[in-house]
Parts: sequence; C-alpha cells; structure tokens
Amino acid sequence: MDLQQIHNKLDKQCPSNYRINEIIRFAYPYRRVKVNATVNKTPEESIQQIYSVLLRTINMGYNKEEDLSNFLGLQKEDFILRELYFLKERGFLNFTSGSWIVTEQGMEFIKDNSRLKILENEDFEFIIDAISNQVKEKKTKLISTSKNQLAPEIDYLIKSSELLEGKHEEIADIYKNQNNSTAFLVDFDNSSIRFDKKEWQDYLLIEYVPIKAKEEEIEPFLEIRDLDKNYTIEKSLSKLLTERYPNVVEAFSTSDRQSIAKIQDKPELVRSFINPLPIPQQGFQQLTIWETQTQFIEALKTARKKILIESPWIKRATSRYIKSIESALKSGVKVYILYGISGNDNHHGDTMMNLERLASKYNNFFLIHLPSHFEQNGISMQGTHRKLVIKDDDFYILGSFNFLSFNKSEGQKVANEESLLVTVDVNEKWQRVIEEYRLNIVFKI
Repeated sequence: MDLQQIHNKLDKQCPSNYRINEIIRFAYPYRRVKVNATVNKTPEESIQQIYSVLLRTINMGYNKEEDLSNFLGLQKEDFILRELYFLKERGFLNFTSGSWIVTEQGMEFIKDNSRLKILENEDFEFIIDAISNQVKEKKTKLISTSKNQLAPEIDYLIKSSELLEGKHEEIADIYKNQNNSTAFLVDFDNSSIRFDKKEWQDYLLIEYVPIKAKEEEIEPFLEIRDLDKNYTIEKSLSKLLTERYPNVVEAFSTSDRQSIAKIQDKPELVRSFINPLPIPQQGFQQLTIWETQTQFIEALKTARKKILIESPWIKRATSRYIKSIESALKSGVKVYILYGISGNDNHHGDTMMNLERLASKYNNFFLIHLPSHFEQNGISMQGTHRKLVIKDDDFYILGSFNFLSFNKSEGQKVANEESLLVTVDVNEKWQRVIEEYRLNIVFKI
C-alpha cells in the first residue's frame, strides 16, 4: 500500500480538530544484544514432588540405585540415574562408596518443602531502544528498507560494557516476563557481551497538526505506527518522538517547512526574524549544550536563597539531580520546579515519586504541575514548553535545553542545543514569571 492509500485509511481515524499533515516511512534504531546470564529456574511442581520422594527414600536407607528402584517399583533405567545426578549437581545429594547420601541442603528441602531453585547459565537476547535507552523484549529480525534512518542517540562501541551499565533491573524484568515469572535472571557480565548489533526497524511517522481554526489552541503531535495491516500505534515511540517534534519530522520531510511560514502573517516578526537585533555583549553569554548542562549543575550546587527550574518534562535524567536538590533544600534554599504540558504530559514514575517525597518532607520545595495550576487559577495556557532556570538574583538561563529530561553525557551524539545566560535584570525576570503564572497565589518568592 502506498502512502496515499495509507493517508486515505488513516484520515478516517483522524482526531477531531486535527488533520494529517505528513506521512513518512522511516527507520528507528535499536541494538540487538545477547549476554550469558545466570538464571534461577523453578521446576514444575510435579517434578519437585518426584525429587522430594527420591530424597526421602534415600534418607530412609534405600541409598543404592537398585534398592531405590525396587522400593519405588520402577525398572532400573536411565531416568533414575539421570535425576540422581541432577540432584547431586545441585548440591542435594552426594555419592560415596557406591551409596547416595542426602546433603544438609537436601535435608532442608525435605524439612520445609521449599521450592527447588536451579541456577543455570544460558544465553539471553533482548533489544535496546537506541533513542530512549530502554531495554525491550527480543523481536524477530528487524527489517528496514528505508533511507530515512533516525540516528541513534545511544551509540556506544560494539560490545562496549557501557551499553549495559545500570540496566540489570530492566533486563531482569524482561527475562522474568518472558518466562511468566517461573524463572529469574540472577546476574550477567556486561563486560562479556556475546552478541551486539545495530539494527533498524521501519515504521510510519504520522504528523497531526491543528486545523486552521484551532492553531492557537492545540499543539501538533506525532504518531508512530507499525507496518502491519492495521497500522497499529506504537504508543511508547509516539510519546518519545513527539517530545522531539518538530526536529524529527524536519530531518526526513521533503516539503517546505520553514519556521518563517508560521509567522508570515505578522510582518513585524518577520522583519526581526530576517534581521535579528544584535545581542548585547555585556550581561549576556551564549552557552553550548554542554556549557548549559554544566552551568545548571553548578547553579543547583551554589544557589544561596532560591532557584527556579521550568521544563516541560520530568524524565529519568532528573534523578541525577535529586541529591543536589535535597542538599539545597537542607541548606534552606527555596527550590521551585514548574513542569507539565497538556497533550504530552508524560513523566518518569520513579523520579516523580522521589520529587513528591521531597515536597512532602521540605516546606521550601515547591513542585508545581502547571496544567493543573493554570486550570485551577483560570489561566488560558496548557502548560509550558519553556526551558528556564533562575538562580538567586545572579542569572537566568533561557534556551532549548530541557533541564529535567536531557539524559546525555559529553561525548555522546546529541541534537544541538543553545542557551543564553543573562546576568542583568534577574530580579525583573523573577517578577515576570510570578505575574505571568500567578505564582503569588501558591507561594511568596
């Protein structure tokens, strides 16, 4: 089915007040990885009962294979011998001078009838999302024919140990789910990856934009769909790439998508876009992506009285700042976090729990979900897409850097960001934010 046919099919499902602006076939990056894992398996209950009978019978004195077979009414065959050696390998039996002896571990199994656990080594394969860095269940061979390849943001060297750092819990959860909780991953060696390959999977990217009458009220969004017959929505990828909108679309689109088109009905803005005013040198400093990150970390550590952080999304990246935030709170610094945007209001659960814990513990911590705040106070905004940090009356940082969701380290491949550090009129910036968001209703800065 060509893109026009796909458009016709999906157009019938288009959300109200939206239209499909573009459909793009593109390739999404993954890493297919295989490790040798130590796993803990639980045998079937019937097998456990057989093992229990064998151990109890041997403990009664029928400790030779022939005696054991006769007592149980079984023919002397490989089955008995195989299971006896299996129990020996697991530490439940010893074999001495032609006789089987139940070990202390075997006696414990008999006494409390606990579930038998079997440690084994086996190869375990899974994939890693090369954008979100999340571990996912192994898929069948990933197939891509598209030239529109989305560049991986997680791009370590093949078989690099860094690829699996901090992922033990995620990998263990995937293994447990795949085995219906009957087997558990105990450990693996991330420095001895057995297989690692970069792969891409083709999907459809659907860009939805508001109809003209709703352009000022609602935001565009993306859907990522599989190439199956129903074009099933990939919800997690849709959320992830909507956060990177419009850059991900512009990377692949062949249509004219100039930013100036959005403001062409406002001549005064067009003129300033084409001939921007020079930025004053004194009191202003342009920061690169890594300079912005460093300055933000430093601001958290050196704030004396107050610091405000405004960022749309609270993601796993925020967890790296929890200790600095709590340290500032302990020293009496007022910390204000403003976050959230309707329609794309997705945040990392564990990190949110940690922040809410701080909010309940410290009365100088203000965690404000802006969509809720705006609704409660009659403000006609849906949330924030602004990225802003204000530290004391020293400076503020404004730009494209997502302070609470950027999760990269210097040296990794990233999309470019730029910020402006301003050291003049900082107090006035505080006041503008307070008035704009009516924050004096909630607290006094």
